[in-house]
Amino acid sequence: DLSVMRQSLLFSGLEAVSYNINRKNSDLKLFEFGKTYHNYLAGYEEKKHLSLFLTGCKNQESWVSAQKPSDFFLFKGYVTGILLRLGIIKTQNIPANSDVFSEGIAIAYGKEALVELGVVKKSILKHFGIKQEVFYADFNWAIVLKAMSSKIKFTEIPKYPEVRRDLALLVDQTVTYDSIYT
Repeated sequence: DLSVMRQSLLFSGLEAVSYNINRKNSDLKLFEFGKTYHNYLAGYEEKKHLSLFLTGCKNQESWVSAQKPSDFFLFKGYVTGILLRLGIIKTQNIPANSDVFSEGIAIAYGKEALVELGVVKKSILKHFGIKQEVFYADFNWAIVLKAMSSKIKFTEIPKYPEVRRDLALLVDQTVTYDSIYT
């Protein structure tokens, strides 16, 4: 498995999905952020990707409401929410030209595809022993960073953690509260 560098995050994600389903955890929302490697005529290329996986039911089993299976529109909502959170608004849907989807679309910013998402083909799922529908999205992270309109805001993690202390004083009985308070 690890003798070659991966060209897609799909297969390692499907291994995680299969592992969880085989252990009776079939309602999954997973992500992976990692690199892919390609060998082109011009040379080697390394790309960063964010991949999302969704399978199973969208809500937990409950006596109040019936379980509903996850669908493409729920998944597309998650993907669109990520893009909106990053400040990427002016996008358009185009047909996906990927061999891994039975149904899928790509969300583009200008002429470049930011993300491809869809339903993974049953023939690929069968190879991993997965019998339920799996939704997969692949973000091209370099293009996402170029398309971002808002600056990333962050605060530095404190060097020392917050400490809460209680202070007790032993004072003579003749001292009043008003004299200590001021």
